[in-house]
Amino acid sequence: MKHLNVDPYLTGVLYGDGTSYLAKNGAYSVWIDQADHDILDREVVPRLRKMNFKVHFYDYTSRTDGRHKWRALVFSKDLFLWFRSMRANILDIVAMMNAREFKRFLAGFFDAEGTKTDRIVVYNRNRKLLKLIQKKLAGIGVSSYIYGFGRVYGIQIYRKVDAEKFCRLVQSYRLKARSAG
Repeated sequence: MKHLNVDPYLTGVLYGDGTSYLAKNGAYSVWIDQADHDILDREVVPRLRKMNFKVHFYDYTSRTDGRHKWRALVFSKDLFLWFRSMRANILDIVAMMNAREFKRFLAGFFDAEGTKTDRIVVYNRNRKLLKLIQKKLAGIGVSSYIYGFGRVYGIQIYRKVDAEKFCRLVQSYRLKARSAG
């Protein structure tokens, strides 16, 4: 496997919403599905193309829930192997990130798994990852809490001062689009 220099934003969004598949015919694929066209079109697809991947970007109707979605699909053994390794080693990868890389990772992870209402919440099943994110958020001055929602956990930022700081520090597409609109 050749070394891939993957942008921390892409790491976050791929960890959150990415999928990989090895077809019976030997085709290696990695993709991201989103209901939001713009996250893929403006953030994900350009970053994948910058890595010299041919990206198949199209819309479809989900068989599972009947919703209209968008997909950014790449056929690549190198990306497939990197993705599998990243999924298995996400705690080590995030732990080794400096503050700048962590904020970029968190932007992608938020775009994949986050929501903002009167608070900020990032949902995921990996409680250990959320605990690590909580620790790293505290290191940049943002307090947060982790709550269980069945088999899914959510890291919540609900103090106004912390939510505002998160929005300033984490340049996610969703947060930028919300503040502009």
